[in-house]
Amino acid sequence: MNKSQIELIVRISETGSFTKAGEELHMTQPAVSRTVATVESQLGTKLIERDKKNGLFFTDVGERVLVIFRKVLIELQKVDEIVAAERGLEIGKVHVGAYRTACTRFIPKIIRTMEKQYPGLEIKFSEGSVDQVKEWLRSKCIDVGIIIPPDQDFDTISLMKDQLIVLMHSSHPLYQKETIGIPDLQDEDILIGKGGYEVQVHALFKEYNLTPKVRFEMDYIETGLSMIQEGLGIIITTKKNIWTLPDQVVFRELKPDTFRDINIAVLDIKDISKATDAFIQTALTLFANDDV
Repeated sequence: MNKSQIELIVRISETGSFTKAGEELHMTQPAVSRTVATVESQLGTKLIERDKKNGLFFTDVGERVLVIFRKVLIELQKVDEIVAAERGLEIGKVHVGAYRTACTRFIPKIIRTMEKQYPGLEIKFSEGSVDQVKEWLRSKCIDVGIIIPPDQDFDTISLMKDQLIVLMHSSHPLYQKETIGIPDLQDEDILIGKGGYEVQVHALFKEYNLTPKVRFEMDYIETGLSMIQEGLGIIITTKKNIWTLPDQVVFRELKPDTFRDINIAVLDIKDISKATDAFIQTALTLFANDDV
């Protein structure tokens, strides 16, 4: 089994398509099918199944093999980096995963800076929920992620702290208060973000032996802002999660000052590639002193 075969299997898992994987690797559809059949024959087991209901999916064995294949590609990348370094070149590849706000706030600036400093590095990024980014890290789909706690499964580096605020309609009685604490929110309808954001909100209420009165859960902050405009509740979020506030939406800082940690995460800091380290160092240089 060679590198191109392994890379094809991994690329099929990333794209969810024989056709797209073939296009990215400049292979024809018949060549992709033949390569997959060859790999499965060599391993003596089926890795990929397709049916009308579920489309393309990896078998249980295929999922476990994928983890190993990704490890193999990472190690082969390190070999390329070592050889390139010996020749005075900077090459490599880093796949970054981040939740939506991080993709908007941090990733573009990091990519632009890295492309100037390391023109030989290939940078790829995937956008998902906080929970998705953590799962991508565990399965080695990505090399490095930007996440929010809890994150005990990973080695993490603090990128910054982002202050918590309470968003509400401008007519809401709480807007008349100069400071707002968690006890002030115990009877309020809470609009809460999914995919990792809800963990800290529940933890904050638990500190006061309270339970948040969650009215709606949402995937995107824009949905919550529209609900606030209709007087459907309030949101606990962070300053950096908001670009601009729509009409009739205002905020107060949560007191005492409370922050959400934003972390860079890898599976094992001792086992990262030079490209991943370059991403981490660039991110820290750009944002480590940018706490709210």
